[in-house]
Order: sequence, then C-alpha cells, then structure tokens
Amino acid sequence: MKGLRLLLLALAAALLLPLACTETGVVGGRCREGFTTCSAHCVDLSTDPDNCGACGKACPAGVKCVSGSCGGAVEGGLDGGSDADAAPTDSGDANVMQGDGAEPHDGGDAEAGDSGNPDGSEGGICSPPYNEPGKCGDCNTKCTGAAPICSPADGGYACVPLCTAPLVKCGNQCVDLNSDSKHCGSCNKVCPTGLCQGGKCVGAKAGHIVAACMSYQQNFQTSSQTVLLGNAVFLPFANPMRILAYDQYVQSSVRQRVDQTIGWAAAARGRTYNITSVSTVAAVPQKLNVLDYDVFLVYDQPNAPAGALASAGTAWATTLDSFARAGGVIVVLSGGDGVGEMPDLLTNSNLVPVSAETDVTNSQLYNRAPTDAIGVNVLTPFIGTRKSCTFTTSVTPDATTTFVITDQGPTGPVGSPVVVHRTALP
Repeated sequence: MKGLRLLLLALAAALLLPLACTETGVVGGRCREGFTTCSAHCVDLSTDPDNCGACGKACPAGVKCVSGSCGGAVEGGLDGGSDADAAPTDSGDANVMQGDGAEPHDGGDAEAGDSGNPDGSEGGICSPPYNEPGKCGDCNTKCTGAAPICSPADGGYACVPLCTAPLVKCGNQCVDLNSDSKHCGSCNKVCPTGLCQGGKCVGAKAGHIVAACMSYQQNFQTSSQTVLLGNAVFLPFANPMRILAYDQYVQSSVRQRVDQTIGWAAAARGRTYNITSVSTVAAVPQKLNVLDYDVFLVYDQPNAPAGALASAGTAWATTLDSFARAGGVIVVLSGGDGVGEMPDLLTNSNLVPVSAETDVTNSQLYNRAPTDAIGVNVLTPFIGTRKSCTFTTSVTPDATTTFVITDQGPTGPVGSPVVVHRTALP
C-alpha cells in the first residue's frame, strides 16, 4: 500500500510540472518556445542585454537589447524606470531551468527608481561634459552677453569673452589693432598701403603747405586766382572737404570773397566742403588734427595787432608741422597790407620764412610750374588782382619747394614768388 501511494504522488507531480512552468519559460525541464538555454538559464535572445541575439553576447553598459541587437542607448546609462520597464522576462526563478540543479539567477536589471544619470539632474536633461555655452562648467551656467564662449579654465570650463587681449572685437571677429591693416588703431580704419605697424598705417601720404600772396579782395569765377585756390584747398581727396579756418582778424568782406571763391572752385570740380571757423589762437592746437580736418585755412589778417600773429605762429609751429606731416594741407593767404603781420606768422610757424612782401597789383604774373598740383590748369600770364604781392624769402626751389607763380616770365630767372608750394614728407 505504501508503494502504491508513492507511485501516485510521483505521477501527480509529473502531471502538474508542465502547468507550473509554462509561464516561466521552462516546460518539463526544457525552455518553452521563444526562450533559449544559455548557461543553464532560459533567456529571450531578443531582449536579454547579457545574451543579445546569441548566448554570451553582452551589450555595453547602459545599452538595451532590442530585437536581438544592442541599441537604444539610455542617457546617463539606464532608462530611469523600474524593473518592470526592463527586459520582458520575469525575475527571480522564472528563468532557471527546473530539475537540473542550477541556482536561481537574477536578471541584472536596474533597481527601481534609479535614474541612472551620473550628475543627478532631473530627467537626464543635463549631463557631462560641461563644455558648451548652454552648460559651461556645470548645468546652471550659460554663456551670454560679454562672455559668450565656453572655454577650458582651471581644469574645468568657464565663460570667457569672444576676444582676449591683445585682440579686440570688431564686428563679429577678433582683430589686433596693432597690426591689422583693415582695423589699424581702431575698428574699420583701413590702411591704404595695406601696412599697419604699432596701430598706425605705414606709408602715410605727404602733406602740403601753400602760401599765396593774394588776399582775394578782388576776384571773379573763372580767374586764374580761383583755379589756384581751388587746386590748393581741394588737393586732398576727401568729400566733403573738412576745412578749419582761422578768422580772428580778417575783414568780413575779404572772408566773404574767399568763401565765395572756394564755392566756385568746388562747383567746378563737383566737390563739397564744410568750413569750421576758429577765432582764437589757442583754439587751433586744440582742434586741428587729420582725423577731423583735411585743410587748415588762414585768411589774410590785415587788422591783427602788432606782434599778435608772430606769437600765433610760435604757438602753432608744432601743431602745424604734425598736421602737415600726417597728410594735412595748410593754405595761408596774405595781402601785403595792414601792419604786415602775415610774414611773421609764416616765419614763426616754420611754414615759409618771409621777411617782406611787395605789392604787384595789376602786374603780369606767371605760372612757372604748370605740372605742379597747384599750378595745373592755371592760365599764364595773368594780371594780379588787388593786393597781390610777392614774398621776399630765403628759401629757393628744390625737391620739396616749388615757386608756382612768380613775377618773372617762363624764361630767365625764376623771380620772386607769389605762390609757394612746399611738400611736407611723413
């Protein structure tokens, strides 16, 4: 009887075993359909990250097994879900073959609630490396404004300006103002020669000094005198021409006639100009520079007190020399009347040494330098208008000094100059 009972129990166990294991992947000691035996375990090769597509083929850490291939990388290494979201096989003893004596095997899924994000940021939005403007050095630092660049600093990253010294920002680029020929000394200052050294354009143009013994008290639109003044004032290429004019002791009628002559000359050349007046000696050194003005004009000053213009010339000497050598043009008009202060101004300012002036009104005057920039298109001879004069000077024509208009004809001695053109080399 006892033997019969044991036989019945064994028979019942055999009948119940398939029913109990059908849901675990084990059927009668074998893996059910869809599962494969790997190291004595039943695994789903389509989803098991340790046996992905084949036994023993493990996916890298943080990478899912999808349809038998490693893929579906999860940011931060894991998918941030619970065990229920891992491989669809049951945990615990479900994947253990029954009846072969193997120990239970854990599926190796992440613990429930573990986000798997190394930096601990919510939802895995921010993660290393922190080397971008939107997360520079950490998740909360964004590079904007004056420091838009994320750059390595002190073993990490920090927001820095677009340009670092000696470079400065010009538009959307970093440039060196000391050597960039398109940004020489300041943004957008272009050197015509293409050479910039020490923040200054190399190869500066020569400046010019024009001394004319003509007051322009009398003149007309198409006269040689009009052409002469136009050649001098419009020698630079600027448009509009920027003129700084000293008028402290000028007669209003003379100034009006000079300004009218400049207007005629501008119209004939299709040029425009602006005249800014200064009426004190001290104002000239304060305002005169090639960045703001192209021409410095001195009207004839017959009403100047004795000694006033000699002092002015002394006070201006350095400024005028610097202006001319930087490419500026200086035009001084003199009528040879009044107290005779204009020769002192010319001498003390080191423009042209003049000891005396001689009236040549109504005398024939000659263009001795028709190829000079000041003498171009000036008809010869022509009659000297009211208060024309010649200079008595110690200079003689040379490589930098030209007697453009004199009181002598085209042959023989040059004579005494009425218009002197001097070149100021940089």
